Amino acid sequence: MLDALAQSKRGRKDLNPKRVLILFSEGRDTPGDIAMQQAFQMELEKLSTNHVIFIEEHLYTRHVSDKEDFKIFQDYLGRKYTKKDLDLIMVFPSGDYTLAGALPDKLFPEVPVVFASVNDSVVPYDISKLGVTGIIQRYDVRGTLGLIMRLQPDTHEVVVIGGNSEEDRKSLGRIIKTAQGLEGVQFKFWTNLPLPGLQLTVKLLMPGTTILLSSFHRDASGEPYSTPQVAQMLAPLASVPIYVMGGMAVGSGVVGGVVADSETLGRRSGQLAFKVMGGIKPESVPMEVETKGTPMVDWRALQHWHISDNRVPGDCIIRYRPDTLWGLHRNLILFSLAVILTQTATIVGLLAQRRRRHEAEQEILEQRMVLAHITRVSTLGQLTSMLAHELGHPLGAILRNTEAAEIFLKNKPPDWEEIRSILEDIRKDDQRASRVIDQLRSLLKRRSLELKALDLGELLHEVVALTESDVRAREVNLILNLPPKLPPVYGDRIHLQQVLLNLILNGIEAMAMVEKRERQLTIGAEIKKDGHIEVMVSDCGTGIPPDKLKQLFEPFFTTKPEGMGMGLAISKTIIDAHGGTIGGENHARRGAVFKFTLPPVPDHL
Repeated sequence: MLDALAQSKRGRKDLNPKRVLILFSEGRDTPGDIAMQQAFQMELEKLSTNHVIFIEEHLYTRHVSDKEDFKIFQDYLGRKYTKKDLDLIMVFPSGDYTLAGALPDKLFPEVPVVFASVNDSVVPYDISKLGVTGIIQRYDVRGTLGLIMRLQPDTHEVVVIGGNSEEDRKSLGRIIKTAQGLEGVQFKFWTNLPLPGLQLTVKLLMPGTTILLSSFHRDASGEPYSTPQVAQMLAPLASVPIYVMGGMAVGSGVVGGVVADSETLGRRSGQLAFKVMGGIKPESVPMEVETKGTPMVDWRALQHWHISDNRVPGDCIIRYRPDTLWGLHRNLILFSLAVILTQTATIVGLLAQRRRRHEAEQEILEQRMVLAHITRVSTLGQLTSMLAHELGHPLGAILRNTEAAEIFLKNKPPDWEEIRSILEDIRKDDQRASRVIDQLRSLLKRRSLELKALDLGELLHEVVALTESDVRAREVNLILNLPPKLPPVYGDRIHLQQVLLNLILNGIEAMAMVEKRERQLTIGAEIKKDGHIEVMVSDCGTGIPPDKLKQLFEPFFTTKPEGMGMGLAISKTIIDAHGGTIGGENHARRGAVFKFTLPPVPDHL
């Protein structure tokens, strides 16, 4: 729903900009915060109808040691932004929620606050009354341990390496609690070594052991680090695989884990911020606490540790796997095979048909097909409004997106991410228009019968879609009544479409003089006792004069002043060529009903 709203507004940004102040607990070089910020900004810009100005400030918590430093940062924010017209404060805290609660409440009490954080700290429900809401992503300890045992079922020892900060100890506490319920595996906890000592000891671990890297913000000596940084320093040295619970560490040499994905969290926080900026009060939106992570592994690490791809769960994201020919061109290969198989089936059908038919019958049929082509062209003239709508919508979207792209190209520097998104929309609208044109080309092309197995239900839905605009314009209630499953039939898709179009349009025209509320056209299908499929088109018009019923399918007979008298005659020729029957009669209550039958594919008799 949010994406649909954003696409409808793209290219028409409100000139009144929105100002968002982004506060970070950590510095600019923290990988998780960088990924979350980028995803947050992209999502909010995509959804917002206003231009958004982002302002960011960093507290550098790892280098702030006392309350005096925090007060200096608070005073700095107050002097710089108190008189600014802020629309939202977005906070990415580490473990302490002061940046999301007390600080904004003191400096900007009227500005709504949204936060997003990956940690195991206590949920700060009490700050919601200050006009704050947010999303907290927990580390998925149970999921990661389960992934370890699935990928390496011979594991009998897990060495847990964690940092020594208060936040690190909370994550270790959750691991200890979860480990108590896991039988058959011994856990060791290394939290009292500085990082240089850890780099030495990870080289000495024996087979059957794995390493679980927990949250790591400070080592035993008090030196500040980030978890991805520690993973990058330990992975090349470790004698056993390393698993993590933070997504930003995947790619540093670790195997992976059921991780907290910073990009996903950033997008979700962008969606939440969009709702709050739209007028929803933060205190009315419950804080989200997500405990389930995203399974993610590094394909290169799997190969390094000889872990079979077959053990990877089906819902797991595999990063850094090289593209194969099948992976790069899967759709093209499948399409090519489908074309080859279709062409083969068509050729076989044509050869069999050629053997069964005499030269004279072929000549007669060809003459009738010329008339069928003329009738199709005439029928399409009645669908002009549908064609204008189906082509006008994508072409109009292409024009609007092109104008939007020109605007973004004038920016210095240009917003390449937004331009790339606009180009993707243009490609989709172009493909949609191409499909409409291809369908019209097929209907207009002069061609002979090409019999093959068809899904009759799908064919009926296609024809109903073609007539949708005409049905609406004539204010007709069209009812499509089909059984759950119809057997496939042998037929020519285009010619059967022509028969259905002719019967449907005839039914609509027959109700032109009927009151609008009584205009009902019913299309149905059923399987007869002999296995043939019968299709019915029933209207609520004035019916057929009884003395004209026998003449319905004669060439040049018509009850319409402007009619050519060829539609039903051509329809009979087409149905006869398919080995079926067609007839028409007056309905018992009102109007007329036309029915035709088609034989199923032999295997479904």
